[in-house]
Amino acid sequence: TGKPDIALIDKKIVVFVDGEFWHGYRWKQKKKKIRDNRDYWIPKIERNIARDTNNNRKLRKAGWQVIRFWQQQLIKDLPKCIQKIKKNLK
Repeated sequence: TGKPDIALIDKKIVVFVDGEFWHGYRWKQKKKKIRDNRDYWIPKIERNIARDTNNNRKLRKAGWQVIRFWQQQLIKDLPKCIQKIKKNLK
């Protein structure tokens, strides 16, 4: 069910940091802009999106809290991301 970047096992919290390109950030807009090797990249990214959704569902069903951040969120506003994790610890 995915490999989280951070797993707080005792609190049953997993944190994923998703790269915007690989995981389809703003996919409906970005999909149109892919020019090179579209037959490869579009299905690959759409499989990643589906896998992420499926993994989230399985983890939540198993009682885990799932937190996902886009990579740029961490870079631009790390304190806000940390605060979100802390909020879920309570």
